[in-house]
Parts: sequence; structure tokens; C-alpha cells
Amino acid sequence: MTEAEKRLGDLLASLTPVQRHAAGWGDGAFLLLAGPGSGKTRVLTARISKLLVESPQSRWRILALTFTNRAADEMRSRILEIIPDAEDRLFIGTFHSFACEVLRQSGSLIGLKTDFKIYSSMSDRLLMLNRALSVADVNPEIPREKILPMLDRLRDLLVSPDESERFFSSELQGIAISQAYKAYDDFLTTENAVDFPALIYKAHALFKVFPTVARKYSSNYKYLCLDEFQDANEGQYKLLRAFASTDYKNVFAVADDDQIIYQWNGASHQRLEQFQSDFDPERFQMPTNFRCPASVVQLANNLVTHNRLRAPGKSPLEVGRTDTAVAEEVRVLSFATDTDEAREIARDIASRHRAHLGSVALIARTKALLEKAREALHDEGIPAQIAQRRDSFASLPYAWLQGALNLANRRSDQRAFQVFAEASNKLLSLDIDLDSASAQASATHGDLLRSWATEAAQSTQLTLPGRAIVEAINSQLAERLDYRKFIRIIVSHFQEQKEVFEREYPLFDEDRRAWTELSKEIASSSGAGAGLDSFLQELEMRSKEPPLMNGVLPLLTIHGSKGNEFDHVYIVGLAEDILPSFQSKNKGNASPEMEEERRNCFVAITRCMKSLTLSYAGRYRGYAKSPSRFLTEMEVVSTS
Repeated sequence: MTEAEKRLGDLLASLTPVQRHAAGWGDGAFLLLAGPGSGKTRVLTARISKLLVESPQSRWRILALTFTNRAADEMRSRILEIIPDAEDRLFIGTFHSFACEVLRQSGSLIGLKTDFKIYSSMSDRLLMLNRALSVADVNPEIPREKILPMLDRLRDLLVSPDESERFFSSELQGIAISQAYKAYDDFLTTENAVDFPALIYKAHALFKVFPTVARKYSSNYKYLCLDEFQDANEGQYKLLRAFASTDYKNVFAVADDDQIIYQWNGASHQRLEQFQSDFDPERFQMPTNFRCPASVVQLANNLVTHNRLRAPGKSPLEVGRTDTAVAEEVRVLSFATDTDEAREIARDIASRHRAHLGSVALIARTKALLEKAREALHDEGIPAQIAQRRDSFASLPYAWLQGALNLANRRSDQRAFQVFAEASNKLLSLDIDLDSASAQASATHGDLLRSWATEAAQSTQLTLPGRAIVEAINSQLAERLDYRKFIRIIVSHFQEQKEVFEREYPLFDEDRRAWTELSKEIASSSGAGAGLDSFLQELEMRSKEPPLMNGVLPLLTIHGSKGNEFDHVYIVGLAEDILPSFQSKNKGNASPEMEEERRNCFVAITRCMKSLTLSYAGRYRGYAKSPSRFLTEMEVVSTS
């Protein structure tokens, strides 16, 4: 017996009979309805590991798609612990990272070179849109910041520029958006670039126009595993269908219709219905919750049964915990105002949990409530961090580092040069004229990086540390490309200048921690031998949010809390017009919007492992509010 077989055997032995049945599924389509805390990640890990261990001589691969990079990284790590040499037979990533891989391998068929640039920040995308409209001489009478969300929605639906006009009730608006869409799409292709929302749209278009490419992928990946499938939108599902031809059946989907909370992004019960219609899967349920105390499981069941849009025959959650020594604590606290709520919850956390903040989370429906909580926690001496995606590095040193790598990858890109050169002038206290350096690039075959490095090396303004940086650019990026060594040199330099940088750039340390974590994650997902283009594409797709430090309390929106678990959970703002939201109330009690709000509450309460504290106030921002109907539905607040 090999070491991998032993490790797999240990994992399978640790599963429950129900989990083991799901993990042992062979060929054919399978839909696993897995409730919160049911062990779905362990099941997926066991299934993928089992398929690989039992086929050591095979060359086919497994494609596993998740909805967050964190989930993909965790699953990959677990599988490689069992089978360390499995990387060549796996692709584990998000839908977007898979789409990026497809475009990297085959995008030349639709006009994209391997080193295409991804734009993810709104500021970069607005700049590209303005340039595109200027080049095409298109001037829609619509604010630019309103155009991009419309284009994003069209691409989520996989609508091409030529088809887009008919999606608008106003003929004039349809014509304007169609022209803007075509100008933007054409311009980005000319620039060898895509923006983040276009990745799936472009990969799907590639599969549809060149079905032989889709067949190549489906024959290469014998098994497809989908995590959190209930979150898939229409574009993601159609990409899946374009990949999986009519005779492709080895699709293993894990989902929970009670946790559909991305309706605003196109997630829908219809996706599960489509999947069952298209693949005719074996359906299996894992309702046992091993995370939450019995009292919280009961609350969750009480709440979610008020929803009508649920899978037929859906089993209620079952209690899986057998450790009776764990205190089952559910508290409901009420306050006069939102200020009182924030202050008293902060005091409660300080009193009960100051020594172990990493095992506590505060969850709210809105960021405004989290900001109020953070202020109150600060007053109690409790460090807290709001978890939120960052598309860009916030400090000049790390923005400069990414800019240097971007220019090294796209030597003649004027936009990349402008960003890098302006940042260099600030960081290194230079005064290099961009037009002059750009003009001199003609002597180096349009190599803007080499031209800049030559001029910078001759500058009398350079400090000793600055000269070392310019030498690193010359030796590791301009003369030859060893971006990993360049990164090591620069990060080491940043560390030497840490005290200075922390004084000058308040978010430097957060960016330092984010870069360190991102480097590890990208090395794990892309492999140690990944090229610079692959590294930058992965970097652009991932959030630049720093990892949480030890001893810091996480403040999470409900969407940000998904996939996490904590010993002690506080949920604030359980009042009408907040949770549920004012917008869902206007749609009506039986509306899909209200049902999604109920699922939001369901997701939030099922994050806890030991204690759950629910709170509400009589007034928010001065306006009177009633306790949330969800408190009544959970049977923790009386209707009288």
C-alpha cells in the first residue's frame, strides 16, 4: 500500500457513512444537497483524492471549480497533503480562473495573446472605457460610471455587442449602449486586454465558435466537480454546458438551495433545475450539521421553512454534534438605538472574548453597521478589521512593484509605462520626463522599460537604495527576465525600509501582508514554474485584502461570512428595513427578494460553533424600526 493510499484510507475512515457514500460516487452525474456544516469540503477532497489514487497510470485530469480563491486554495492544499504529486492531474480554481486558463491556452483564436492584461479595478476600467469611446468617436449621453454596470450585466448573460441593443426597452439607450459596448470590446482586444467581467464571456465565446477547443478540454478533464453550485449565474452555467457536451456526464455538483444569496449576481433556483434537466443526476442529501449547537440548528430549521422556493423533498437540518459539554447559548439582545447596540455589543465582546478574538466574528447586513461596530470596538480597545475585497494595492511601494512587473511583461504598453514611470518618480524621488523616455524607446525597439532603466541609471537624484532598485530592474527585468528574483530583491529592500515606509504610507504593512499571502497562493495555484504573464493574471484576479492578523476581530458582511465558521458569532441589526432590507420589504413578504433575505439570515446564524448572539435596536439613524420578522420566525422573539 502506498503512502497516498494510506492517507486516503484514513480520510475515508473518518467520514460518516453518508459522507462516504457521496465521496465514493463513480461515473455519472451526481447532485449533492449539502447543508451548512455538513462536511462538503471533506467529501469533495475525498472524492477527488479517491479518483486520483485509484488511477495512478491514467493521464486524464480532474477539473474542480469553486466560487472563491480561498475555497480553491484550501481544497488544493488538502488534496496535495494526501497526494503530493497530484498537481499535474488537477485544475482547482474559480470559474474566472478556469476561463483565464482557457484564454491563456487558446485565446489567440479570438485575438488574444498569451500575455493579455486583465483589468479588474473600476478606475482602470473607466479609463479604458473613456479611451475606447474616444478612439471610436462614440459619445453616449449616459454617465460613464453607469455604462460599465450595464456592460457587466450583458456579459453575465453572454450577450454580444451585436445582440445587446434589443435588451433595452428604450431604443435610444439600446443603440447608445450597443455602440459603447462594441467600442469597449474592440479597444480592449486591440490592447490585448480583457476586464475581469469579460473572462467568462470570452471563454464561452471561444468554446461556441471553436467547439473543437471545448471538446479538447472535456476529453482532457474526465471528471468535473462543482463546489457551491447554487451560486452559479447564467453565464457560468452556460460556460459549463459549452465545456460539457451532451454526452459528458461525470459532473459532481455540491449545492444548497437554502444558501442562495447571490441572486443580485444571477444565482437562482433555476440553475439547479437546469442542472437536473440537463444531466439527470443521482440526487443525494447531506443534512447533518456538525458545526452548530442543537439550539442553532433548530433556529435555522424554524427560519428556512418559511421559504417556498426550496428543493422538493428537502430534508431539515439534523444535529450532528455529540459533545454535550459545549454550552449551547443563543442570546437575543435589544437596545434603544443603533449607537447603544454598537457600544454594548462591543463591551460584551470585550468582557467575554478579549483573550480569543480570532474565534469570534461580528456579522451585519450592511457595511455601515460594521463601521459603527468598529468604532465602538476601538473605544473598548478591541482591534477589528472589516473584511472587504481590494482590487488594487493601497500603498505606493506595492503599487509600484506591480507596475514594474506589468511593464516588464508588456514592454511597449504606453499605459503600463505611464503608471510605472509616475510611481517611480514618486517612490525614487526622480524627475524623469515620460515623453523623453518614451521617445528614446525607439532606440530599443519600443522597449519602454529598458529606455526608462537607462535614463534612471544616469540620474544624479538617485539615493543609494534607489540605485539598488534601478540596478535590480536592469539586471532582472530589462536585460533578462527573472521576475521571481526581482521580487525577492525588492521585497527585501522594502523590508529594510519598513520603518520609513510605514511612516510615509499608512497601508504599507497591510499591503506587505497581502503580497506575502498572494505570492504563496499564486505559487500554489499556478505552480513554481509559472511565467510572468500567468503570475500577473492571477494577481489581478485576486483580492489585495490583507489576511487577518492574530488577535484582530473580523467584521463581516453576510456574503463575506459565507464559507467561514467561528466559535462565537454576533449578528447585529436584526431589524425591519435592515435584515430584511427595505428593498425586499417593498417587494412583498412572499417575494423572491424576501426569501433571499431569509437565506441571508440562515447563512449568518449557521456560522457559529458554540454561541450565537442576535441583536436589534428600536432606532437606526434616528428612525424607528421593528424587530426583524426573522426573529419571530426563528421563535426567539414573541409576536405579542
